[in-house]
Amino acid sequence: MKSHSESFSAWSSLLSVFSFPLIVIGLVVGYNEIADLATSPDPELTFVHPSSVAYKVMNRSAKTAEDVLVSFGIFDIDSTSQQPLPLASVNYDYVNKHSETGPFRLLGDFGQVQHRYLGIVYIGCRGGERLRTYWIYVTHGNGDESFFAERGKKDVFEVDIAKAAKDPVYLQTLIPKNRRKPIGP
Repeated sequence: MKSHSESFSAWSSLLSVFSFPLIVIGLVVGYNEIADLATSPDPELTFVHPSSVAYKVMNRSAKTAEDVLVSFGIFDIDSTSQQPLPLASVNYDYVNKHSETGPFRLLGDFGQVQHRYLGIVYIGCRGGERLRTYWIYVTHGNGDESFFAERGKKDVFEVDIAKAAKDPVYLQTLIPKNRRKPIGP
């Protein structure tokens, strides 16, 4: 009888030696799965090439952003037309976590050299943390005056394009200089 209890004790010790690490591994994997479910993707934009503006879609979050949509409401403020440029929204199937894609030309074939452009660009994705919106101001062909700024909750939604074309103080009111980011190389 003593030999059975000794072999049972040996098997019990062996089982506890292997089961403890397996339980720890299971807990770590389970925690990572739950943390992944709790994380939301949060795509954002950055703008590059100041004289011929392009944008990049970035995903700094720990989750892949799916069905990323970028939409544009950009006006040529030196044109007589008060209509936005006919820029189509762009849908990206996905942007991997901690990565970026682009650059993509912002104005496409619609940009005229030395014309000024003012507008809003939106980006969001399925299950995303939030919809991000950006002000953008570009002098096409002259990068010295080009900038963007993420819009805040207190920013106005109605913009007087004719006033923005003529009044730099109005533009300063819309997008204060301390929030402006120059469009980089």
